[in-house]
Amino acid sequence: MKYKFYIAALLTLALSGCTWLTPTYQRPELDLPEAISSAGNRNKSTHERLIGWWQEYNDPVLQQLIDRALTQSDDIALAAARLKQARSLYDYSYSNQFPLLSIAGVGTRTNVDFKDSNSLPNKPMNLSFIGGMLSYEVDLWGKLASANQAAKASFLAAGYNQDAVRLSVASATAQLYFNIVALNADIKITQDTIVSREESYKLYKVQYERELANGLVLRQSKAELDATRAQLPPLLEQKDKAESSLAVLLGHSPREIMGAGIAPGKELDAMPVPPLSPAELPSNLLERRPDIAAAEQALIASNFNIGVARAAFFPTISLSSLYGISSMDIQNLYNGSMQTWQLGSSLAGPVIDFGRTASGVELAKARNQEQLAVYKNSVRTAFKDVKDALSAQVHSRDEEKALSDEEREVKEALRLANLRYSAGFSSYIEVLDAERNLYSVQIALVAAKLKRLNASINLYKALGGGKHEDQLHAAGELINN
Repeated sequence: MKYKFYIAALLTLALSGCTWLTPTYQRPELDLPEAISSAGNRNKSTHERLIGWWQEYNDPVLQQLIDRALTQSDDIALAAARLKQARSLYDYSYSNQFPLLSIAGVGTRTNVDFKDSNSLPNKPMNLSFIGGMLSYEVDLWGKLASANQAAKASFLAAGYNQDAVRLSVASATAQLYFNIVALNADIKITQDTIVSREESYKLYKVQYERELANGLVLRQSKAELDATRAQLPPLLEQKDKAESSLAVLLGHSPREIMGAGIAPGKELDAMPVPPLSPAELPSNLLERRPDIAAAEQALIASNFNIGVARAAFFPTISLSSLYGISSMDIQNLYNGSMQTWQLGSSLAGPVIDFGRTASGVELAKARNQEQLAVYKNSVRTAFKDVKDALSAQVHSRDEEKALSDEEREVKEALRLANLRYSAGFSSYIEVLDAERNLYSVQIALVAAKLKRLNASINLYKALGGGKHEDQLHAAGELINN
């Protein structure tokens, strides 16, 4: 009998692990370009530059902020918790494929009234049992194996989602930091302009008091000074809000948020904009973007779930065995112990379910089609992001250059307007127009530089931001097993 038990156990193990009811997965075919063409820096491979891409800006403060964000951000902690949940679900589904060994014990004391029987005494008796129980579901149809593969794909998707969150947090940190740097530049320009116009107003006031200038010039100068002063409070408010947002992203405590303040490492003019060319990269780099990888793993999981749903058409076969020691103590009749074993099996399957199982299969197929659409849209969005970021880099660079040239010309125009006004060849209106133009172009130049920096961040993000050295280490072990 023991040999029959071993043979049955080996047979069930051999039959388990099949996923033949699951459709064969093939990566969806998309019309992808062979490479992305653009001119740029080829001194270092793009893949190398994507790893720790924020170091390309050569700003130690930015590096410290991103390092802190990657360790303290609540968004990353949330993604890590979801990854742990997915790993636990995978471990559970993996263990569910194997037999379950449990221990059982029971003890009773019973009194049976045999009434007037002479052969059986009317005495209490003790019954006890302790032993092990082995139960196992034969996975002939691959339900458990498919569920395990689906859980594995979901775990991998959670890992890629965590990496996508890391990339999002790093890029958001960099953009907030650059926004603060740009606001500092706007504030400095505004403050310098206020100082300049205060000096002009004082000069015109002295001239007015000496009857060398009329009241119109004085009031125009004062109005222009007040208008410039009015530009400063909104800029300071925007900076405070940006610093508070950055403090939340960095995982600061409420006390730290209330006292949030960032001292930038570099001024905006000294901030380099690293040129990035993905020309040497094939399109499969985009397919390894964390969000695309997560979408594909979700698609694979939904594919295996079809096999799980189809297995419900077939009966569930379970095997069980019991082995232990029983003890019986009936006073004056029997006192001793004995070995007990038991083998059994059960079979349960649907006969008429009025379409329940078929509906489950259709639901699994519909979810698979949903994930297919999500995956295709993720790929399309990835290429759109790269194209938009490349376009923004080029056009923001041209815009910055044009505004820089305009600033040079406006400064010269202001100098000439002051000379003409001092010589009496023009009115003060020409000076005011030149001052307004200079202030506007300087603010626009800051915005153009910020747009160019953000475009470079968006390109790093669009290309996947490189591969974190600890990315999916545990998941990689699963893939290799």
